[in-house]
Amino acid sequence: MDYGYQLLRHVVQQVFGNLRQAAQLTLLLFLVPFIGLVTLLGGMGTGQAEPPGGGIILGGLLLVVAAIVAYCWAAVGWHRYVLLEETGNGIVPRWRGDRIGAYFGRAFVVGIVVVLAVMGGGLVVGIAAAVTQSPAVAIALGVGLVFGASWVATRIGLVLPAAALGERMTIGESWAVTRPVSGHILLPLIVVALVVGVIQQLILVVFGQAVTVTMFGEVQEQYVLTLVGQILNGVLSWLQVLVNLALMTTLYGNLVEGRQLN
Repeated sequence: MDYGYQLLRHVVQQVFGNLRQAAQLTLLLFLVPFIGLVTLLGGMGTGQAEPPGGGIILGGLLLVVAAIVAYCWAAVGWHRYVLLEETGNGIVPRWRGDRIGAYFGRAFVVGIVVVLAVMGGGLVVGIAAAVTQSPAVAIALGVGLVFGASWVATRIGLVLPAAALGERMTIGESWAVTRPVSGHILLPLIVVALVVGVIQQLILVVFGQAVTVTMFGEVQEQYVLTLVGQILNGVLSWLQVLVNLALMTTLYGNLVEGRQLN
């Protein structure tokens, strides 16, 4: 059986077969910052748009910091549940400050590497688009760049479950251990992105509405989600993050720890 298909099936089973435990460990930590962000942006988007004041900027920064901590806390808890069967305390994972700090550090490095890769790829895409003068080529290369960034992040992302477990792994080691299955990783990445994209469009069609707002003195019409749509979109984003984390967890368990795929 194709490794990419096995990987996709295992990841889906890992998330949806443990959905109750995943919700207990991560849902609150994901949705609280999400709701705070929606509330903040909703308040800024009503009526006459003015430059945000100092209080809003400070609140936004604090919300971003809280979201980062909550995300790392949830991710560490999810990795440890899957690989160690470690359960949480009620509706959140156990607080492990050293693991959460290490996880943030590794995630920051992964982010820097991905940004550099995107910058390099973006330069190539820009040159190719300028030479061909073809919108179709530009769009195709842009889509490829997005998937390429996800592929790079996944290949070097095994450092994240390693950090959650307290194991040491470098970016180079993660890249090397995923080399034999590098092409197979694309299948789950493409399938998950397509499924999420279709569902997002359905949510927008069903729960979207046109509103008129005044932006810096100009009346504009925007298409926004209703409250129900925003909630559904938040839940979908949560599931997508879980699946992406499960992909790295599955690769770590299989390639590093020698576990079999279902």
